[in-house]
Formats: sequence, C-alpha cells, structure tokens
Amino acid sequence: MTMINNITTLDPRDEGIPSPALLATRPTNLNGKTIGLFSNNKPHSEKLLRMIADVISERHEISGIIEHNKGGHQWTAKKEDLESLAPKCDIAIHATAE
Repeated sequence: MTMINNITTLDPRDEGIPSPALLATRPTNLNGKTIGLFSNNKPHSEKLLRMIADVISERHEISGIIEHNKGGHQWTAKKEDLESLAPKCDIAIHATAE
C-alpha cells in the first residue's frame, strides 16, 4: 500500500508464494474409459466438447460420455457437482469457447 497526497493505492498482486503444481495421473490409453465433458456455459463450449469427444471416439473405444454444464463461466464448479461426477469419469475435459 502506498500513500500519495492522501490517495491510497493498493497493489493487486498476490503476495503469497504459489505451491508447486502437480499433473494429474493420466491413463495409458482411453479404451474402455468414460469421458466427462465439463462445459462452462460459454457459447459453443458444449459443441466444442462434443467435437473433441467425437475425435477421441474415432481413435479409441471409449465406454461412454458424461456431460455436465456448470452453468456459468464467472464462478468455479460446485463442490457437490465435482464430487458427483468424479467417480463416474475416468478422464474429464473442460472447455471454454465463444
């Protein structure tokens, strides 16, 4: 925070030290896997996800597709939605589009 002529300015940068990120484990192949398609409700995001799933289906023998729309791009996914979907999907793909 800085004071200049009675004007207070705030520094918006995060002061925290980010922890190292880890990659999620990946399956060796997608055969027999269920794919979760997770849309953020932006225009065309569901269409994009379905196109990606079609390409994957052409190359792998997937067992199914589960679609979920989180309802908006302005907020994070609800914890209960993630907890409900996680056991049903082997992999998940999240998309944003316009």
